[in-house]
Amino acid sequence: MPKPTTTPAPKRRRADAERSVAAILDAALEALASDPDSSMSEIARRAGVVRATIYVHFPTRTALLDAVMEHATALVVDAMRGAEPHRGEPAEALERVLRATWRQLAQFHGLLALNTARLSAEELHRRHVPMLDQIEPLIERGQKQGVFRSDLPTAWQLAVIRAIVHTASREIQGGRIPESKAETTMISTALAAIAA
Repeated sequence: MPKPTTTPAPKRRRADAERSVAAILDAALEALASDPDSSMSEIARRAGVVRATIYVHFPTRTALLDAVMEHATALVVDAMRGAEPHRGEPAEALERVLRATWRQLAQFHGLLALNTARLSAEELHRRHVPMLDQIEPLIERGQKQGVFRSDLPTAWQLAVIRAIVHTASREIQGGRIPESKAETTMISTALAAIAA
């Protein structure tokens, strides 16, 4: 008589753990975006888990913050890819990518401020590399076509764009610019900064 087929327990546990981690990261992203001081208890409540479950996967708050930043970065990179930076005229493509980036970032300005405060400039740059890698070929294409400045290094232009995006986010957080105007202001400033 054939034995009944069952899912092995380790696979089921692994799938449960992956679901828990995904729920924790989504909850932490949401909580920290609205309140960078959100407690582990609040994040656990939003994730539908007990606090101890968070510590099983993320032994410290710093470990959780690092994982949430990676999660947020992946979301932004996906939005950038979806905006197809390789398609169309360079300035129009850059505007499209910046708009997609901004709309994704708009969900977590508070988290951006938190990470800017806690990480060194070098570490922040390292964590932005996946996003910068999406824009770099576009800037280079624009330089070859005479649309973007070719008298300045691509790395500098990427740094300027990143600084403008971060500044717009900080201005919203500080209440100095309304969110309704930030996107247009950020895009027009970034395009003007690197235009040939």
